[in-house]
Amino acid sequence: MRKVDYADERGRMYRVLLPPDAPDEEASSGIPVGPPDVVDAVGLPEPMATRLHNLLHKRGLFDVKTVRRTPQALQSAIQSAYRVDVHILMQAYIESEKETPVIGEDGRQ
Repeated sequence: MRKVDYADERGRMYRVLLPPDAPDEEASSGIPVGPPDVVDAVGLPEPMATRLHNLLHKRGLFDVKTVRRTPQALQSAIQSAYRVDVHILMQAYIESEKETPVIGEDGRQ
């Protein structure tokens, strides 16, 4: 058996096992290695769920044994997934201030 990575229709990356003679195009029918669809159980919205799922794949967090052995890798994946949103939110604050000057709690601009 050989390991093959593929993306599903949502863009989520998976690793599967395929027989040596099977073409990569059959990856969706392979034996799943991981990661499992745990982000759906948490109820995250798209595209956050797919972003976190792909970070779990990138870090090789395919099973509970690995996650228990390296919980910091799981925490890192979660922080990385949200880091993009923090950047977007920060940019929104900057753009908002350009449109309407913000008066601080001390009454100054």
